[in-house]
Amino acid sequence: KGSPQTPQLPRGAVSECSEESGRGSKSMARRDREPLPDGRRHTESMGSVSRVIKARQQWHSRVEVYVAAAAVVLAICVLSMAYPARNIAAIVNQAPTTNQAGRRRFLVRSCCHFARELVLDDGFSRMDKSWTASALRFHLEELKTADRAVRMGNELDVSLGADFRNKEHNVVMYNEGCPWREDPTDCSTPGMEGRGDVNEHGLQYLLLSFFDAVEKVLARYAPESALTSASVDMQQFRTHEDVADSSEYTNVQGSAEKRATLESDPDVKFVLSAFAGDVFDGLGMTLQLFYAETSRILARTHVETRLLFGVYFSVVAVMFYHLLFRRTILVATAEVEKTRSMVLEMPTHVLKSDDVRSIVAFFEPAADEEEEQDGEAMPERID
Repeated sequence: KGSPQTPQLPRGAVSECSEESGRGSKSMARRDREPLPDGRRHTESMGSVSRVIKARQQWHSRVEVYVAAAAVVLAICVLSMAYPARNIAAIVNQAPTTNQAGRRRFLVRSCCHFARELVLDDGFSRMDKSWTASALRFHLEELKTADRAVRMGNELDVSLGADFRNKEHNVVMYNEGCPWREDPTDCSTPGMEGRGDVNEHGLQYLLLSFFDAVEKVLARYAPESALTSASVDMQQFRTHEDVADSSEYTNVQGSAEKRATLESDPDVKFVLSAFAGDVFDGLGMTLQLFYAETSRILARTHVETRLLFGVYFSVVAVMFYHLLFRRTILVATAEVEKTRSMVLEMPTHVLKSDDVRSIVAFFEPAADEEEEQDGEAMPERID
C-alpha cells in the first residue's frame, strides 16, 4: 500500500491520443509516397547518370588524354619548324662567303693586270702611271679585306669565317702541300727566284707571298704621288672621265726594255704568274669547297624538314585521329545505338507519368542548346 502507483489517464483521453498518432503516421506515409518536384528529380537523375558515365568512361574519351595529345602535337609542330631553323644563320652566311671567295679570284687577276700596266706604262690602258698605281693599291687592299672576311669573318657581311667552321678549307689554307694541283706531291715552282718553295706551305703562305710581291712592285714602279695618296676615286676611275678624250693616248708605242722587265724582275714575274697559276687555282679550290658546304647545309636542312614534318603528320594521323578521335566517335555511335535500344525496350506503359517525364527530359536539349535536330521533331512531353 505504501508503493507509488502509476497515474491512470481517463479512458477518453487514451482513445484520443491513439487517433492523433494514427493520423500522424498516415500523414508521414503520404509524404513519403508523394513525387518530388520535376526540377529536383531531373537534377538528381542527371547527376547520377553523369557520375556513372564518368566512372565508366574509357581512356580515349577523357579530356586529360586529349589535352596531352594536343600538347604533343603542338610540341612536334614547333620542333619541326624550330629545329631546321637553326641552319638559317649558316645558309645566310654562305652567300657573302661564296661571294667574297669568288671576288678574291677577280681581285687577284685585277692586281696582275694593273701591275703589268704599271710596269709597261705604254698608254694602252688609257691611264697614266699615277692612276694605274692607285688602282693597283685599291685592288690590293680590297683583296686583303676580302681574304680576311672569308677566313676570319665579321667583315663584308660574313658573320662567321671559314677558319672557324670548315676543316677542309683550313687544310688547303694552312697545311703543307699544294692540293689544288693535278699532282699534289709536286709543289715545285721552277724559274721563280727566291720563291721556289712558296707552294709547299699551303695557300695562305702563297697568298701572303703574293701580297708582298705586289707591295714591292708598287714601291719600285709607282710614282711618289700615288704612294702618298690616301685612296683613289673609283667612280672616276671606272668612267675614265679625265682621260677618255685626251689626245695623249691617240698614238701609243710599247717599250722593249719595259717588256723585258716582266721577265727579269722576280717580283713582277711572280705577280703575273698568279693570273692563271697557283694562287688563282688555289682560291678556285676553296670556292668549290664553299659550294660543297652550301650544298651540304641545304641538303641537311631539307632532310631534317621532311623527316620532322613526316613525324608530325604521322602523329596527327595515327595518335590524334586514329587512336583518339576516330575511336571516340565509333564508341559514341555504338553508345547511341545502345541507348536507343534501351529506351525502346523501356516499359513506359507501366511507369508513372512523373517517371516517364523524367526519362523524356533526359533526352531533351538544354535551354542554351540549339533545338534543331536535322529535321527530326522533338518528342512531346507526356502528361
